[in-house]
This record gives sequence, C-alpha cells and structure tokens, in this order.
Amino acid sequence: MQCDTCKKESPVVLRVVVDKGYNRALARPLFNCPECFEKKEHAKRSKEARTS
Repeated sequence: MQCDTCKKESPVVLRVVVDKGYNRALARPLFNCPECFEKKEHAKRSKEARTS
C-alpha cells in the first residue's frame, strides 16, 4: 500500500474517519503510513490544545 502523504510503500496504512469533534466520513479518504499518521495526529492534538 502507498501512503497518500509521503508516497512511500508501507505494509500498513491508517486513517481516522470519526473522532471526537472530527468527522471525515464524506471527505476524500487519505491513508497514511504510521510515521505520517503520527505526525498528522500530533499536529491535530497540538491544534486542539491551542484552541482549548
């Protein structure tokens, strides 16, 4: 499988569709390798912390 963010091949790709205050069910799916997924989640948590 290929990461949609970095384009590297990865045996595992991840996607969050629904989370507290986050619903991407109707958005174009983006799948990330574990490294890109963690960076994305960290950025999302940082943004939530700044807005809280």
